[in-house]
Amino acid sequence: MEINENNVPKKFGFEDALNLTGFGKYNFSLLVVCCLLILAMYIDIFGFSVVLPSVACDMGLSTSQQGFLSAIPLIGVMISSYAWGLCADTLGRRSTLLLAMPIGMVLNLAASIAPTYISLAVLKFFSASFTSSANAAGFVLVGESVPVRFRGKFVSLMASATMYVQFVICVIALPVTRMSFSIDVSWLPMTYRPWRLLLQVISLPGIIGAIGMMFVLESPKFLLSKGREESSIEVLKVISKWNTGLSKKSFPVESIFLEESEIQDSTKKSFLVKIWNQTAPLFKPPLLKNSLILYYILLCAYMTSTGYTMWVPTMTNAFFTGEDSAGKTFCEVASTAAISSKSTTASDCDNIIKPMTLYAVICYSGLSGTLNILLTFVVGPLGKRRTTVLVFSVALISGIALLFIRIPIMSIVLFFLFLYVALILGNVNTYLVELNPTYLRGMATCLSVVVARGFGFLSIQLIASLLANYCTSMISGYIVLIFSGLVVSFFLPLDNPENKDNITNDKL
Repeated sequence: MEINENNVPKKFGFEDALNLTGFGKYNFSLLVVCCLLILAMYIDIFGFSVVLPSVACDMGLSTSQQGFLSAIPLIGVMISSYAWGLCADTLGRRSTLLLAMPIGMVLNLAASIAPTYISLAVLKFFSASFTSSANAAGFVLVGESVPVRFRGKFVSLMASATMYVQFVICVIALPVTRMSFSIDVSWLPMTYRPWRLLLQVISLPGIIGAIGMMFVLESPKFLLSKGREESSIEVLKVISKWNTGLSKKSFPVESIFLEESEIQDSTKKSFLVKIWNQTAPLFKPPLLKNSLILYYILLCAYMTSTGYTMWVPTMTNAFFTGEDSAGKTFCEVASTAAISSKSTTASDCDNIIKPMTLYAVICYSGLSGTLNILLTFVVGPLGKRRTTVLVFSVALISGIALLFIRIPIMSIVLFFLFLYVALILGNVNTYLVELNPTYLRGMATCLSVVVARGFGFLSIQLIASLLANYCTSMISGYIVLIFSGLVVSFFLPLDNPENKDNITNDKL
């Protein structure tokens, strides 16, 4: 901060000013709202997979049509992420969420009463396209509104919300899928069944989060980066009032400055030029090295986790409801399950969503979210790099053991641990917020979605085609991928107390 002749602060750096707002009610309220929105996004992506068997029975869908429907949300997220990253960096974090999330929720509700396969696919594509804004803007809004000493924990807690998504879906699905009703809707050529009710109920977190976003504030750092110093100070005063209970007049900051350079956006530039201006700096020095490291680590983790997560119910059920699995390796059981799933016919559609399937996913997702929360307390003393190395190491050891263990329960546990490599998401998003300047953070986080979901989508197709006949070779390939991620994670920046949250400012 700058000091005048009377030794009274004249100007505060942004981080110093943000620290003066304290830590309390506003920070936790913002965290809850953004967690609900990020949960809504992931429900939009993965929630449909729970009802897909019932949808297929109701609409008489072929296997290829089911595959297309399950991929539609991922495609929507990948295509739209660039646009929302640009909006978050130009219009604002809060403004982007207020614009996109309500539309996404309306489209979600509309999809629940879609009468045909085509209309359902179109509505799910657009709903996922709009809810993906939560990742581009939500993480950054939290990161820029919380004092630096709590920033890593808060971003990690938001990442935990993504881990609990299947837990939430399946807990809701258990009572709903046991219902049995059929209501003909006269004004639409469709029949209202339990799976439609489930799609409506799991839209509630997004609806509540969108309403909550109306009561929180824009990122003060974004406002300052756009030259709106007075508005930024006013936001800081309101945050201080929420956190401390003191009046806005007691907030000592009258002038603030940003300790980093800001690129000036021109509204006359075309959409593609703006996207290029927001993307290219991430892959040029001095940001190039860290961008390549972070996105490769994300690729390794989510190509493994997302691909196999879709198979968690099938593989877990195979150990309990299939043939005798004692004395068999994981791949021997999984291959049998994959072959039997391909031969499943429409006669199996009655009560196709089995309670055991939902219980298996509840265990997987619940443990995943709990471990991620525990990591938020470990990352402080260990540091982000060491924690990332730890997660990769556990996943690597679990993957290798998975190929040889012949004890059913141990195979299931090792399989879950292998997929928990996705726990590095919180660290990666924290790095993206800390290592990139304000005007690039929205695009940096949206690119993380493109990488994670894009390669996750490819992985789903790869596993589906290889699991039945080449399981051991395929898992060995993913183990090599995890090992490469482990090696690259050693090149992550160390947590330097002096430079924590210092965004390569003087280099830009």
